[in-house]
Parts: sequence; C-alpha cells; structure tokens
Amino acid sequence: MDWGNSALQWLASEEGWRVLSGAIIPALAIITAGIIAALIGRGTTRRLIAMQQRDALGAALGGFLLAGRKAAEWTVLSDLERAQLDHLIAEAETRIRLLPIAGAGLAASWAAHELAAMKRDSAGFQFQAQQTLAEYRDRLVAWSERPRQAKKLFGADLERWRYEEAATPSDDGPTTRGGGEGAHAPEDTWIPQTSASEPSPLTPEPPTAVATATGSMPLIITSPLPASTVRDRVLPASAG
Repeated sequence: MDWGNSALQWLASEEGWRVLSGAIIPALAIITAGIIAALIGRGTTRRLIAMQQRDALGAALGGFLLAGRKAAEWTVLSDLERAQLDHLIAEAETRIRLLPIAGAGLAASWAAHELAAMKRDSAGFQFQAQQTLAEYRDRLVAWSERPRQAKKLFGADLERWRYEEAATPSDDGPTTRGGGEGAHAPEDTWIPQTSASEPSPLTPEPPTAVATATGSMPLIITSPLPASTVRDRVLPASAG
C-alpha cells in the first residue's frame, strides 16, 4: 500500500501532473486512435474485397445463366453459336473455380453437368430442358446468397452422378477381364487371295509369235507342259 500511496501523491504533485498531462494521456490517446483506425481500415478493406468477390461471382453466374438459356436451345443453334456457347461455358466455369468462395468447385462441377444434360434434352425433351433450366437457375442463385451451403445444394447430386458413372459399363473396352465370353474382341483375319492375273502352274502359257527375219509366216513357240500333265493325258489314252 505504501507504493500506491506514493504513486498517488506523486501524480497529485505538480511534477506528476505535468508528466501525466504531457506524456501519458497523449500516448494513450494516440494508441487508442491507432487501434480504432486499424479496425475501421480492416472493416473497409473487408467490405471492398467482399464487394469485388460479389461482382466477380455475379459476372460468372451471369455467364452460366446465359449459357443455360442457350443450352436449352442447343438443337436450333448454328455451328458458330455452339462453338461460342462452349467457349462461354469454359470461361464461366474457370471464373467460378478461381473465386476464393466456399463451394466454388462444387458449384462449377454441378453447373457443367447440368449444362451437358440440357444439351442432350434439348433434342427431344424441350419441356424437360426448360425444367432443368429453372432448377439450375434457382440453385445457383441460392448458392450465391449462401456459399457455405454448396455441399447441401450440390453434394448429393454430384455423389449420385459419380455413382451412376461408376456403375455404367464402358462401351469402349471389353466387358470382362481374363477368360470367358466377350473377353477378347474379334480379330480380323486376312485370307490371301490369288490374283486373277497370276497364272496357274498347270496352265500352259499362251503361244508366242516370233517373226522370222525373211518376213514369212511367224513361228509359233509354245512353252513345254509339265511332266505330270503329260503323264495324266497319255496314261488314260493307253488304258482305253
């Protein structure tokens, strides 16, 4: 208690009051003002960052919604419009994946799958494509308002699609591995065929006409027949 009483007496003195009013009080005021300014600056910075993220998210969602309306009319689009739509989808998906927002990857994967489904349904199921477009728009808007609910909005669909893709057998590869039916694809067999122009070894060559030097009738030279052919022709005649 003695040191407390001594401090109070010193502050009550003229010298203590001069130190208190000239150094301690201004220092406390400066520290307090710095803390308040830091808090204000932090809040302002966070609001600016959130505003920029909101603008980027709105632009990406706008691209996805425009792509959804175009995908629902995929069959009536020209080749140039389809190429532009694919470019728009890829750009919007990349923008959303790059956003530092919770669930951005889930939302991008879900939206890309829904766009592919709308392209398929636009050929013969126009009503189904329009229904998919309405649900697609509502879920993306709900996620933009509450990004942390992305798993609740998109997780079940993504898991179901992943299971269906894993359960569906691939049409490209073989159905079974190892032995058994269907294990190997049929192989093409090559059967060599004799060319029509290739002469048979038993067929005598046609006679060749050779002109004489005197200009008289040409000599006809034939190639000798094989011995087996001559034997087959002579033996039946002698036997009869």
